[in-house]
Amino acid sequence: MLDELHVTNFGVIEDLSIRPGPGMTVISGETGAGKTLIVGALSVLGGQRAEATLIRSGAMTARAEARFRDASDRETILARQLSTDDPSRAYINGAIARVADLANASLDLFHIYGQHDAQVLLSPSAQAATLDSFCSIGYGELMEVKHKLAMARERLRSLGGDDRSRQRELSICQSELEEIASARIEGPEEELHIREELELLSHALDFRMALEKAHSLLIEAEELPAAMDQLGEARRVLANTGRYLDAVDQISNQIESLRETGREIRSELERLDPDPGRLERLQNRLFELSKLKRKYGDTLFDVLGHQKQMAARIEELLSYETLAAGIEEEIEEHLMEITRLERRILEARKKGATELAEAVIRRLGALSMPNAKFEILLGDHGIGDPVSFMFSSNAGEKLGPVSKVASGGELSRLMLAIRLVSASEVPTMIFDEVDAGVGGRTALSIGKALAELAAGKQVIVVTHLAQVAVFADRQIAISKHLEAGRTLTIGRQVEGEERISELARMLSGHADSEKAREHARELLAKRGNL
Repeated sequence: MLDELHVTNFGVIEDLSIRPGPGMTVISGETGAGKTLIVGALSVLGGQRAEATLIRSGAMTARAEARFRDASDRETILARQLSTDDPSRAYINGAIARVADLANASLDLFHIYGQHDAQVLLSPSAQAATLDSFCSIGYGELMEVKHKLAMARERLRSLGGDDRSRQRELSICQSELEEIASARIEGPEEELHIREELELLSHALDFRMALEKAHSLLIEAEELPAAMDQLGEARRVLANTGRYLDAVDQISNQIESLRETGREIRSELERLDPDPGRLERLQNRLFELSKLKRKYGDTLFDVLGHQKQMAARIEELLSYETLAAGIEEEIEEHLMEITRLERRILEARKKGATELAEAVIRRLGALSMPNAKFEILLGDHGIGDPVSFMFSSNAGEKLGPVSKVASGGELSRLMLAIRLVSASEVPTMIFDEVDAGVGGRTALSIGKALAELAAGKQVIVVTHLAQVAVFADRQIAISKHLEAGRTLTIGRQVEGEERISELARMLSGHADSEKAREHARELLAKRGNL
């Protein structure tokens, strides 16, 4: 349940904290005192759009923060900060979160029902959603099967159209496959290797001279002794002493390493033997690979990938009949499953429609509409048919669509009856002036119904009607006053004579009216029998 709400710089609210408590809490106050802003603060905590116009004049930021506590005494803290310069920020238990995360978290904590929600009932789609919610109908499984059906149909379409178009595509795929295969690409790195060799061949003379010079200095000098000869002489001199065996071994290793280097240089010299045709062949090969890339991809890797795709596509086209038959069988299975799921949903709707209508009629009777009738009409063809709420408020009147026959006050009570009947598992329900347009005994019946609902969950009601407020377990009065030329809103829980004064103000507009105070005391004393 909502344990505490703290709001700063929301409209006329500079700094306000309220603690509703369990059961039914009423929030009352003069028009413009800030009651609606409290609901607005809870709305932005529920992920609703937050406008900078909500920020108090002269302030740079506004903040709403609420602490919720479950039956196990675990806390969840939601917060939203609005700024005149930056986008709003959301927080869950002190950690930065997305607004979407805030909305998801609030779904299990509280729901808000406003005075304009009744207008939603005029929409056929909203009527269907209301019935589905009452029946606990989920569409996840159906949507998943429909997605699978769409994917299967797309696979069937991608196999090819008529036989003539498939043959044309097969011819194109075979031609492209043969062109790439005939090139005998050695691998995705072949082009790189060719360019490296072309670079080498273009400087072959310079490289050969350098290799020959290095070979003569290291291995076979004609004039001065080569490095190999000098190391051999050094090894011989040291070996004759019989003392420096470690040095002799090291020199021997170096001599062997030089021999290996010499063999590598000789091999490279042989590879650089002039071959006029080699350079031309490499250039032609590079041109051939470039043509393939212009057609089939930016790199040889792409070209080889296209080759694999063509091979797979050819196999599909040649196996069209078998593949198509399998996909068509899959499509038929999906269609049968969709029919089964939709039939199950329709049956649940039919059963739920009767139960919801009967429960709503009972609630309407308790809301001073004893002769009201309510039915839910369903189409005969499937779940896509419209759901129609039919209503009659007085005996002898013909049932008609809610949108055409219900007055504003009747629509509010019908909406409240539906909400009371189909109350969700959410622990906190907030009603914002859902009693608009009613009064007298009808207001008493609404207050009593809300109090009954509060027996199993936390109910917070914003109201102007004393007949509703008297049923609350606690009442929080919102008032405003001037301080240093600014309007400030304060909220306090009223008890005893203070509550009598607030109820008297709600009844007559004058908190000190003795008749109104007597009426307030009478309402409080007799509320259990009203």
